[in-house]
Amino acid sequence: MPVLVKPRKKSCSKADFDEQDLRDIAEAQEDIKKGRVSTTEELRAKLGI
Repeated sequence: MPVLVKPRKKSCSKADFDEQDLRDIAEAQEDIKKGRVSTTEELRAKLGI
């Protein structure tokens, strides 16, 4: 019999991240809140790629 419902993918939980990952996420959230975001083109220009 064919499967009618696809199994759900495992969702990420905080247990899947280490402390550095959580710090990086928190820092990125602060950057976004303070408007410190760049487009891909801006980042490429800054990095010279």
